[in-house]
Amino acid sequence: MYKKNKKIIAFKMNNKLIRLLLFEDNPGDVRLIREQLIGVHDRFELHCAESLAKGLDFLDTNNIDAVLLDLELPDSHGLNTIKLVLAKNSSLPIIVLTGLDDENIAVDAVRCGAQDYLIKGSAGVTMLSKIIRYAIERKNAEKELKSSLEKLSRALSSTVKAMAMTVEIRDPYTAGHQKRTSNLARAIAEEMHLDSQRIEGVQLAGMIHDIGKISIPAEILGKPCLLSSLELSLIKVHPQIGHDILKEIDFPWPIAQTVLQHHERLDGSGYPAGLKNDEVILEAKILAVADVVEAITSHRPYRPALGIKKAIAEINREQGTLYDHVVVESCLKLFQDKNYLF
Repeated sequence: MYKKNKKIIAFKMNNKLIRLLLFEDNPGDVRLIREQLIGVHDRFELHCAESLAKGLDFLDTNNIDAVLLDLELPDSHGLNTIKLVLAKNSSLPIIVLTGLDDENIAVDAVRCGAQDYLIKGSAGVTMLSKIIRYAIERKNAEKELKSSLEKLSRALSSTVKAMAMTVEIRDPYTAGHQKRTSNLARAIAEEMHLDSQRIEGVQLAGMIHDIGKISIPAEILGKPCLLSSLELSLIKVHPQIGHDILKEIDFPWPIAQTVLQHHERLDGSGYPAGLKNDEVILEAKILAVADVVEAITSHRPYRPALGIKKAIAEINREQGTLYDHVVVESCLKLFQDKNYLF
């Protein structure tokens, strides 16, 4: 640490002290930045680290409002430096201060999580102060937005659960099926390494994928024998009805579309629209496999459970024809290699 630069530069800005950590191994650059911050009417506390390791150690025990970061340090080079700082504290606003005047690197730095990218010496006396303050404000706005989205996600999840309970009350079989299908769909999505938001969407769609059955007479749903052609036609309407129920809800996931397409098949033999291949969204392809596996392994009103071996044989035989190959392989891996249980 440069202890001599660990100096409080005390001017008022909304009576708030802004604590900065500068990663910089060049004493001349440290001196220049310190002098720039002295010359403005903000209140800064500047700490300096001449290496990435020392700076990260400092972050372990100190609260910092923003980081000024050189990309060329003795123990770290390039954009990975940004990632390592954010790995230590993802909520920190980072302003890159570098001698690298490269537009592509600047864009990549922002993509890696930096709030701004400055060439050393390019910012005037007041400009650096403003850039620091704006970076902190933007990062705080991002945190607030993330918090709001998380609250919205929880509220929407509660809405989905309430819908699932509506079906559950009317048809206990469908409810149990939806829960098990939802859990398997999530496991498949995780096995495929989808991002967390998409995984959540797949799971929530699974929880209510048969909500359209709420319009089908209970005596048909619980009929202890094979359905007639007319009854089967009524059953096949449930994806469309489910879509119509859900389409006006502004989910951040394609819930309504997934529910609509979960009985579509790659070769066009599914329903309700006879979609093929890439016309079917990935979430629906995942739900289709989970739905079939659960249905085969479980008791139905008109037959006993057929078991997991039958289910695996079905999706294995029809992968690439009815079911997506990658989805099937992920599902098979869960049962055959990881001993997945409903």
